[in-house]
Amino acid sequence: MHSAWSLVLTPRERDVVRGVLKGWTNREIARQLDLGEQAVKNVLSTVYQKCHVRNRLQLALFAVKHHLLPADRDAR
Repeated sequence: MHSAWSLVLTPRERDVVRGVLKGWTNREIARQLDLGEQAVKNVLSTVYQKCHVRNRLQLALFAVKHHLLPADRDAR
């Protein structure tokens, strides 16, 4: 059975959202994922649209509400 997380978001989008959930800035996410900051902004824009949210806080709340938090034990 697939989670809503895997059905809604690509692996790259999930990586970026994990960064948001860890409280990382766009710059930190970019550095961790070897992306440019603009690429992170573009990914977040797409994720906001897919999840029907407007900002990082709403995205985090959406992720919690819909049990989208990955079983990620790596707190980095």
